Amino acid sequence: MMASVHAAENSQDKVIEIHDAELAVVLGAKASPAEKRVAALLAERIKNRTGIALAEPGGKAALRLVIGTVASNDKIKAFSATRKDIASLGTDGYCISADARKGELYVVGQSDSGVVAGVGRLMREMRYKPGTLELPAMQITEAPQMPNRGMYLWARKHYFNHPDRVDRYIEELALWGCNAVCLWFEMGLFKSFDDTEMQAEKTGFHDSHRNRLSPQQWLALYRRFYKTARRMGMKTGLGMCANDAYRTSPEALRIRPIIGCPNWYMCPSKPGAVEQMVAWQEEVFKALAPIDIYNIFPADAGGCSCKDCTPWPTRGLWKVAKPLGERIRKISPKTEIWLDTWHLNHPTFGGKDWKNLVANLAKDAPAWMTGFEVGLAPHHKYAKMSAEDRKYYNQAKQPLTVFTEISMFRNHPGMLVKKDYWKSLQDELNDYDPKLMRGGWLYAERWNTDIAMTLFNSWYWNPRKPVEAVLDDYAAFYFGPEAKTGRALLDLLDDGCRDPQRKQKIRQTFEKLESAVPDWVKKDWRWDEIKLNCSRFRVTE
Repeated sequence: MMASVHAAENSQDKVIEIHDAELAVVLGAKASPAEKRVAALLAERIKNRTGIALAEPGGKAALRLVIGTVASNDKIKAFSATRKDIASLGTDGYCISADARKGELYVVGQSDSGVVAGVGRLMREMRYKPGTLELPAMQITEAPQMPNRGMYLWARKHYFNHPDRVDRYIEELALWGCNAVCLWFEMGLFKSFDDTEMQAEKTGFHDSHRNRLSPQQWLALYRRFYKTARRMGMKTGLGMCANDAYRTSPEALRIRPIIGCPNWYMCPSKPGAVEQMVAWQEEVFKALAPIDIYNIFPADAGGCSCKDCTPWPTRGLWKVAKPLGERIRKISPKTEIWLDTWHLNHPTFGGKDWKNLVANLAKDAPAWMTGFEVGLAPHHKYAKMSAEDRKYYNQAKQPLTVFTEISMFRNHPGMLVKKDYWKSLQDELNDYDPKLMRGGWLYAERWNTDIAMTLFNSWYWNPRKPVEAVLDDYAAFYFGPEAKTGRALLDLLDDGCRDPQRKQKIRQTFEKLESAVPDWVKKDWRWDEIKLNCSRFRVTE
């Protein structure tokens, strides 16, 4: 279902003003953990930005905000019976009804994820002032076009040093309509599943950010983040490299080192290797269950270039992907299993042999396979898809998701603003058949990809929404009353900006913004990322 938004007539002329103890949140008798959590986040947001406290649900508040689904809240059930648009809401959709004359406001979700996204939208429509909360009168119904709206955080590079912040970030992305979080359990960080030591020695593979946790500590963090996601009505995803292995893998079963793949990975063509790899991945899967989405990753990392595995897509990869997919499906029948084709354009992996893999599976897809995950990376030499490649996937008529590269820009300081690149990603996303496209994962290495995260969360709902419109929403929510100035600064910080007076304008605009924004803006970690970007122009010294 395409996203649709309907505004109330003359709603721009009607603003609901709310003051201390005038608004109460009403949950149903069967409120889910997601509904309870998002209600708490709403109260916290309002309190932090305005100083206003919400009234008790059973009191005599002037306005009551009723939140929930038809199944969780009888008031929502009664209200929904009067609205045909709610009955026809798509999966994870929501309805917001704000009319002060009736004394009750509603956020209706088709699911827990829909409730969270609806409350998030309500937060973004609100305007926050000291002692006053303003809410435009509105009638909005919206549903996402794509069911898998996920983020993949490469945990060990930057994120795991700040677990509390990761928890909060998962919640915040859920408010933007994100409904899944994916993590990769990287076996090569450890000697074995039962290893009790952290990685101390150098391996020659990403040594600049070596692991500092044991496997069980690592798994405990994964369980924590998955718990946070589930509490927000989100799905959990696990990505595993097809032929990954622990650092103590049997030497007789190992590959010769190739691009993106150290020597402890195992060769699927050597006797006993596939059985061991499937057993190891099953062990990880069960330790983190339940898992909603499982991704089999083929290369970078992963792969083998021996004669018995070449070409990799149709020979070596399939030797392990087939039994692995079958095993995961047997132990978890409801888990979606996606086969990724990232980096398979590389000559080491057969160049265009991935087309043979796609063609074979288009003719006879195994029951366990949900579909293909394709790279969305216009600047990546071996992961990018040409127009011809995208047409090939469309003609295969298999469900698709995208693995989107938004952060490989070396050590770019501060918040990334790359409008031209983002527009190219949007164009490619929309070049796939919308009947096949199911969404995907955003690959992020650092905190500075936050705007790109927001863009794709918006595009999973409405893939035609202009970049400029999403940036407007972002500035309004995170810069508050100084949204116009903040928005101008983002344009100046755009890496594509060629204004000859750019440095001077960045200095002037940042100084204006810094002197005027409320304190809550500066307490948000995004402010530090903005300042770091500005520091490139010697603005914040």
